[in-house]
Amino acid sequence: MASRPTRPYRSVQRSQIVDAGRDRIVSAARELLEADEAEAFSIDAVARRAGVARMTVYNQFESKAGLLEALFDSLAERAGLGQIAEVFRETDVNHALDLYVAVFGRFWTANRRAHRRLRAAALQDTDLEAAIAQRNERRRRGLNEFVRRLGKSPRSRANDGFAGKELVNVLFVLLSFETFDALAGPERTPDDMTPTVQRLARLIIDA
Repeated sequence: MASRPTRPYRSVQRSQIVDAGRDRIVSAARELLEADEAEAFSIDAVARRAGVARMTVYNQFESKAGLLEALFDSLAERAGLGQIAEVFRETDVNHALDLYVAVFGRFWTANRRAHRRLRAAALQDTDLEAAIAQRNERRRRGLNEFVRRLGKSPRSRANDGFAGKELVNVLFVLLSFETFDALAGPERTPDDMTPTVQRLARLIIDA
């Protein structure tokens, strides 16, 4: 008797179950960071909130780094960080830089509590610290592109005293969560500080 062929819908259904499990764990990680109670961020805490075993988290993401990458992707998607691709299609480099600053103002605002908790947890967690640093390097790569484009502008001679790697490093700090968060203080949001950071960026470039 010939065996029955495997039905395609079974693999699709299995894939949907796996995806749902991943989404549930990522949501639990995000909720943990945004919760009012200050529970420390850890794999065990995420697993408890998701209602799964610790090993299930590892089975889904292979490692803590894999979970963190998925979490960062979730935070970025929710805050519209994908708009950066459109920013780099802007031909006016100064306007593009303003847009770049605005994207991060919204990003830091949408996930402000989560970013605060992540950075606090990173003080005691070298894996988390490394993951945050690696993710931040994407912002630095974007700024490298802006500085490269500025170097081709007619204003390039004015930037000779403060350009290249040093300029990227200063802009990198200026666009960081820590800068936006400190400027905003308790009464405002990081997004409220976008015009201020835009002006500071222009002053730094013109220095």
